Amino acid sequence: MNRLTAVTLDDGLTVETVMYPYGTLCISSQAGCRMACPFCASGRRGLVRGLTAEEMLTQAETEPTAKRITVSGIGEPLDNFEEVARFIRMSLLPVSVTTTAVHPELLIKLLLLPHNGVMISLHSGTDEAHRRLVPKAPPLSEIYSALAEAWKKMSVRARKKVGLNYLPVEGINDSDMEIELFAESALKFPESSVHLLTLNKVENSPFRPVSSLRGEEIFRFLRGMGLNVRRANSFRRQEKGGCGTLWLKKYLD
Repeated sequence: MNRLTAVTLDDGLTVETVMYPYGTLCISSQAGCRMACPFCASGRRGLVRGLTAEEMLTQAETEPTAKRITVSGIGEPLDNFEEVARFIRMSLLPVSVTTTAVHPELLIKLLLLPHNGVMISLHSGTDEAHRRLVPKAPPLSEIYSALAEAWKKMSVRARKKVGLNYLPVEGINDSDMEIELFAESALKFPESSVHLLTLNKVENSPFRPVSSLRGEEIFRFLRGMGLNVRRANSFRRQEKGGCGTLWLKKYLD
């Protein structure tokens, strides 16, 4: 089972981390988030502040058995880029980062850091679906242009650590057209992988995951296009799988 831990910071703010049984610890880069992705609980209270690299290390220290860190919890890492970059350099464990690429110029810098992986949350083939799911992200063309610019400077090994995230949501981005357009863009980065995610249950959210049958169809189509597709494992599919379910809390006297 996944293990959630509440980490209280010096000013009373509390963020949640999640430890997966396979050795990965998911931590947060901010207290709150401004991105307002409608399917995600982490941004419902808005952004309070960015976390320091030291506060990220404090989260990492809650799980001494962790083998690797993913900065995929609360917050948009590129909104707190300098501290996230400092944390990557300070950490004794390999660090991966998940981002919406809200600042394309910083995405380039992130991709060139000594990370253990950069996962770019795209979730769409068209800008219309992209705006609905990631309303504050830049147009897809700007994200792909930044990725292409960094691609020229990256080794094959580094390119293989890039993941393009796709979260199928019923009635929004699960059409054949959306999937095909996403695949066509992803094929321009052949060493990367596609991470086909599962929508976790979030209280009071109207968004629903696609059926298991449709999920299988999407997986097979992307594989058939020649993409390296990875599906969420059983721990990521748990109700407290971390993705989109972590909350910011403030304990009051």
